[in-house]
Amino acid sequence: MKKGTGEIVVDGYNLIHKLYPSPGKMSLTVLRREAEKKLLCFQQEKKCMITIVYDAKGNFRENDSGAALRIVFTSKSKSADHWIIDYVKSLNTKVKMVTIVSSDDEIRRYATAFGAKCIKSEAFAVQLKKVCSEGPIYEETGNKKKHHAGLLCDQEIAVWMKLFTGDRS
Repeated sequence: MKKGTGEIVVDGYNLIHKLYPSPGKMSLTVLRREAEKKLLCFQQEKKCMITIVYDAKGNFRENDSGAALRIVFTSKSKSADHWIIDYVKSLNTKVKMVTIVSSDDEIRRYATAFGAKCIKSEAFAVQLKKVCSEGPIYEETGNKKKHHAGLLCDQEIAVWMKLFTGDRS
């Protein structure tokens, strides 16, 4: 994937299952955080926007627009699959700047028909692991979290510097 190539829209749980096929006792919250950490690292390396979409059982919500990753939890009346399809349909000519990450055939058929590029979650997971090969920051052990020692990568430091200095470039 080339640097600065527009937006990547990720079918969140689809990717998580490819990144962590045997998650052990890690909760879904931890798996989301770990996947988002890898996506953030990838985003910094490739200089692109990333939207990750999760199925939710509550009200639709998005993170702050100033956040590095755009995180969408769909409402209970709309799946992540349908949110992604509707999003692709709404893009008109900008759709050529979007890459959809999903192994769901229906999503990929719609996205391709509207002009978006597609990559299967398995292939994207391989790319993520190459760019961000660090292990998890923490794991859950019972009700306590065990933190791993480790330094931040350059991309993570850059994100934190932007957050603390208010630099929005």
